[in-house]
Amino acid sequence: MKLKFKISQTTSLAPEIIIDRIKVELDQNKYRVLNITNNSVKFDESPWKLMWNFEAMRRLDGGKFDVNLQDNLTSVTFSYYRSLIAPIIILTVISISLIKDGEYYAPLGFFLFYVITLTFNAFTLKNVANEMLNNILIF
Repeated sequence: MKLKFKISQTTSLAPEIIIDRIKVELDQNKYRVLNITNNSVKFDESPWKLMWNFEAMRRLDGGKFDVNLQDNLTSVTFSYYRSLIAPIIILTVISISLIKDGEYYAPLGFFLFYVITLTFNAFTLKNVANEMLNNILIF
């Protein structure tokens, strides 16, 4: 289960230059590049990679850059996503253990906490994606 987001910008740079800049940006941020073509770059991040908590909040789980040339302008569409597998597993384990112990309302508190956390994370990831796209196009 993934939350998918999309942003796009246009530039006067050539598509080949943009693809090269995307590769450099992904290498600097230590993402794993899955596929590179003439007009797209697909990447991801291992969901079980060990990192600091605050670093994990600022990491994209993966995405795809689509580069298209239209009327002497290059359009770059960045589709990125946030995986919900780890939070759902954690919420399920905590809920099952609390319900087993007779706490029936506590899982609602944890659910509310995760909804607030995921909302905050969505805004943080939007800023990270915009920053990444700006670094590629402005460099």
